[in-house]
Amino acid sequence: MESHNYSKVLCQSSGPWVVDLARPVMDKYPVRVLRKPAKTLVMIRMRETVAKAQFYLGEMLACEAMVELEGKKGFALMMGDDTQKVMAAAVVDALRKTDLPEKEPVLRALEQRKQELEKEQQQDIARHARSKVQFETLDVSY
Repeated sequence: MESHNYSKVLCQSSGPWVVDLARPVMDKYPVRVLRKPAKTLVMIRMRETVAKAQFYLGEMLACEAMVELEGKKGFALMMGDDTQKVMAAAVVDALRKTDLPEKEPVLRALEQRKQELEKEQQQDIARHARSKVQFETLDVSY
């Protein structure tokens, strides 16, 4: 799984799920905290659609952490203020760079969670599609 994909899965998953995913690694191996989980503000950059000009929409509350596991660094930056979730996500990021035996089960769990999230998204789309209004235009000449 590409790093972008697993990051998205971690962000979309609940805090307890991410913490449970990382807990066996955190309990078994020494995790050195390089940057303890901390709240921060992140500027949201947008692009205006007509002129394609960039502008800053505002600030968003986020949480970030950096750890080291078996000599590999892991980093996480997530929307919100869940410090436990961001710490666990940083551990998962470091784990995917190692050759530890826990890596494959964690990657399989992330892939399974990705499929669950995609299924939930398709169900939401189908539920909303039923209420979609169809507009038809008349070809009228004046």
